[in-house]
Amino acid sequence: MGIVLAGRKHYTIHKAIDYILDHELYDVEIVSDSRSALMTVESLSDSREFISQLKKRLKNREGIKLMSVRVHKGEMGNERADLLAKEASNGDLIDLQFIYSKVQIKNINNKKLTENWQCIWMQSKNGKLTRLNYPEINMTRLSAKFYYNQIITGHGIFGAFQNRMFGKDCKCQCGEDETIKHVLMECPVRAQQRDKLPQN
Repeated sequence: MGIVLAGRKHYTIHKAIDYILDHELYDVEIVSDSRSALMTVESLSDSREFISQLKKRLKNREGIKLMSVRVHKGEMGNERADLLAKEASNGDLIDLQFIYSKVQIKNINNKKLTENWQCIWMQSKNGKLTRLNYPEINMTRLSAKFYYNQIITGHGIFGAFQNRMFGKDCKCQCGEDETIKHVLMECPVRAQQRDKLPQN
């Protein structure tokens, strides 16, 4: 008895083996035009759940051979399977559901974490100055330059931060509160230094 497969190869092999085992068939050849799907079933390293279930079911079972056939070489059963697969994929309702791989689950979770992080970032009362420069969170490493990071985050040598953290005087040399915005954009004492900064 031979069963020829097409379509979602791994799933199809899985369902064919289910059928063979459920009906207690022996001396059966499962023929597929997908060598990679057949190799996956025989692989020791693939850890997808349905593949490992399949291997467990086949472990103590003899009389099932996995065979490969070349694509579009006139193998009657294979051509028929291709035709049925095309018809099934053109239908309005597909009743198959595939399990995500570990990599897909990791990517989905990373996307959700990033979206949640972005939401928290936008609603946070902290980091307003940093948020002006970096409204979108991402995993790209930023510069590790000490003074640059103080400017971006609003921490460090500026009077307003020193006052908030340590109760020190927050006044600039010109008499205004020494905020980052004041130092970089408004302070008349630092006008010459400010003119040397890049304009972008």
